[in-house]
Amino acid sequence: MKAFKTLLIFFVITASILGLVVGLNWTAFKVVFSDPESFSEGSEWIEKTYSLAGLVEFMEAAPEHVSLVSLNLTTPDDSILYNAETPRVMGALSNLFLLMEFERQYQAGELNPNDRIHREEIDAFLVPTWYENTHRNAMRSVETTNGTMALRDVRYLVSRNYSQAASDWLFFYLGAESVNALIDSVGAGRIEPWIPGSGLQIAVIMRDEDTEPHTEIARLHEMDTEERLSVAKTLSQRYVQDSDFAAEVGQRAGHIRNRLLADERATHRLWSRAEPLKLAEILADVMEGRFISTNAGARILEPFGWAFEDPVVQQHASEYGALFGSRLGFQTGMDFGTSVYTGNRFAQVLFFDDLPVAFYLHMSSNHMNQDLQRRLIYDPELRRLTRLASEQRLTPRDETDAPTAAHTTF
Repeated sequence: MKAFKTLLIFFVITASILGLVVGLNWTAFKVVFSDPESFSEGSEWIEKTYSLAGLVEFMEAAPEHVSLVSLNLTTPDDSILYNAETPRVMGALSNLFLLMEFERQYQAGELNPNDRIHREEIDAFLVPTWYENTHRNAMRSVETTNGTMALRDVRYLVSRNYSQAASDWLFFYLGAESVNALIDSVGAGRIEPWIPGSGLQIAVIMRDEDTEPHTEIARLHEMDTEERLSVAKTLSQRYVQDSDFAAEVGQRAGHIRNRLLADERATHRLWSRAEPLKLAEILADVMEGRFISTNAGARILEPFGWAFEDPVVQQHASEYGALFGSRLGFQTGMDFGTSVYTGNRFAQVLFFDDLPVAFYLHMSSNHMNQDLQRRLIYDPELRRLTRLASEQRLTPRDETDAPTAAHTTF
C-alpha cells in the first residue's frame, strides 16, 4: 500500500509538472504537433549543432545555406570569403543602415538624440502573433519616464534586442526615402532597399480569404524589390494610421498555433537581401572612419558594445561588438573585434540562411553560431578549420586526406 501511494504521488507530481510546462508553452507545443513535417526537416543535421566543429562541418556540407565573410583588416590575406557574393536575407543586420542614417542626420542637425519618444508610437508597429514577446522584452530593457524614452535609446531596441516594431518605427521616423538613399549610395547596387517587416506580415495576413498563405507569399516573392517595398510601406503606414484597419488585421491574424512553420519561414524570405562581402565592407568602412568620421563610426557601433560585456570575450579580445538576429529558418550575425594575441582587427558577417526547421531550432537554442563567429577573431585553430571548410577541403575525400574538424573538440 505504501509503495502504491508513493507511485501515485509520483504520477500526480509528474502530471502536474507536465501540465504546467505544456500549459505555459501551449503555443509551441501545438505548433510542433500541428506541423510535424516541417518540425522534422533537417533532423539528420541536428548533431552538428552541438559543437563548433560540427557546425563548421555543416558549413562545408551545405553551402546553399551558409555565407561567411571574415575580413582581416590588419592582414587582408588572412581573410575568409565563403559564398561572399551570394545574396542573403539580412534580417536584423539591415539595421546597421538605420544606425548609419541616424548618425548622418545627427551630424546634419536634423535630429536630436535627446528628444522624447512615446512608447505607444513604437508599439503601434507590432503585428499580432509576430514576435510579440521579443518586442515586449526589448521594451523592458529601455528606461522610460511617463511612457516615453529618449530617441537615442531606440538604437538599442533595433540592435541589442532587435525589436522589429522599433526597427520599422525608426525606418519611418528617419524617412523611408532617406534610409534607402543611404543604402543606394553605399551599397553600389549590391544591397536591397530596407523593407518594413510589419508590412510584409500584414500582406500575408490580409490576403484574399480564399488564398492560402503560401500562395500569397509566393506572389509577394515574385514581385520586384521596389514593388514589394511599395506594398509593405503602404500597409505598414496604414496599419499605424487607420485604427479600423489595425483592428481588422488583429482579427484576421488568428493565432500563431494556426500558422505553419513552413509559411513563417517563407515569409522571412521576403526580407531585404545583401551580398555578404559588400555588407562586411560597409561595416569595415564604419569601423575605420571612412563613413563620415572615426567618431561617427564609434557612435554608430556603440549599441553593438553589449557583446563585449562577456568576461570570456574580454580575455581574448581588446574590443568586440556584435549584432545578431534570429528568425525562424534564419540566423544572422555581424561583428567586429581585435584579437589580444595578434592585434589583428576583423569585420565579419555570417549568414545561416533558409535553414531546415529542426536544424534551426536546435542551433538557435544554444547560440552556437554566435560562439563560432566571435571565436574566429581570436582562435587560430577554429579559423584554420573554417578556412578549410570554405575551400571544401575540411572533410576527407579518402583515407590519405588531412584530419577533419571531427578530430578536434571545441
